[in-house]
Amino acid sequence: MGKDWKYALYLIGVIGIYVLVKLIVPKENSWAVTFAHDDKEPYGTYAFDQLLPSFFKGQSVKNSYKTFYELKDSLDANGNVIIIASSFNAGKADTEALLHYVEHGGTAFISANHFYDYFADTLGLATHDNFINSENPFTRLDSAGIYFTNNQFDSTQLYYYKSDNIHNYFSKVDSVHATVIARNDQSRPVTLRIARGKGQLILNCTPMTFTNIYLLTHTNNEFVSKTFSFFPRQQVYRTEFYHLGRMEAATPLRFILTTEPLAWAYYLTVISILVFMIFEAKRKQRIIPVITPLTNTTLEFVSIIGNLYYQKGDHKNMAEKKIQFFLEKVRTQYFLPTANRDETFIQHLSKKSGQSEERTRALVKLIDTLLASNQISKSQLVDLNDQLEWFNKQNT
Repeated sequence: MGKDWKYALYLIGVIGIYVLVKLIVPKENSWAVTFAHDDKEPYGTYAFDQLLPSFFKGQSVKNSYKTFYELKDSLDANGNVIIIASSFNAGKADTEALLHYVEHGGTAFISANHFYDYFADTLGLATHDNFINSENPFTRLDSAGIYFTNNQFDSTQLYYYKSDNIHNYFSKVDSVHATVIARNDQSRPVTLRIARGKGQLILNCTPMTFTNIYLLTHTNNEFVSKTFSFFPRQQVYRTEFYHLGRMEAATPLRFILTTEPLAWAYYLTVISILVFMIFEAKRKQRIIPVITPLTNTTLEFVSIIGNLYYQKGDHKNMAEKKIQFFLEKVRTQYFLPTANRDETFIQHLSKKSGQSEERTRALVKLIDTLLASNQISKSQLVDLNDQLEWFNKQNT
């Protein structure tokens, strides 16, 4: 027992040192592009989410992980919807619900590197990836700029980003309905305003400009604030379905694992249980010896005695014992007296045993004959045995 505790203390000490090192060592940044509203890593949008209320005069932001089709019935008529994703490929149902909402006075902002499928076909849009499709990528500068073309903003003001993060632009635009409000330093459109019915669509193809790493750099927050200056000051809704999918904490375990303090508590609990199981799995007492029970030799004894009678040829004695055993069974099982085995006895035994009177009468007659005989043959003993076995078998 003392050795077990020593090993347990060693293991707990190692785990404690590991946890302490993990807490002291600076946490490395994750460069995964999530666009998540609660992600404080470089490519999350926590800072953007915190700034949104200031763009809309204190209006709260309602975040969700639903499709636009699922959201349509819960939106204010003149509200603002924000979608940021790597690509936007809404199907027919989502596109029709979105356009219906805009046509009736709503405003929708969608920022994505690429626009595909039914949505892009309906609006006549196409995007071009300048980073992948550039003829000479080695001559590209490390940084690229974006500026506003709207008259109310200074078009000479450039907002700089890494060129490989804002490399998309709109290569096809419906010039009748769309207005370009921002371009990159190659004069390619990156932000469009499309009036539709009573509302408007603001489309952007540089979603990385809304991430933490750029929003907190220099004056890039002005690019975001100026972009949202085109929006009415109404309720704001944001759905992250089109990039993250359905990320709601559907189970308690998922909620625990996505919350760092609870996740650590869960891991330590599991480790402690495993350690307990490892050390408590050992035996705490001597092995109990297996005692072989005494064997039942009754059947063996009966078999030996029966063989002795058979070898001796004392058929009469063996027949009497079988008859006595049968009559005892009749007395105890059917509660019939066996001293007088007349016709009344035969009828009662037949009814209680369920056997025919003929078979019962034949058996009783054979018993009386054998008891009255001084000697019986082997065949008579076999006949008695067969009839008794048949009678007993039919009553089991």
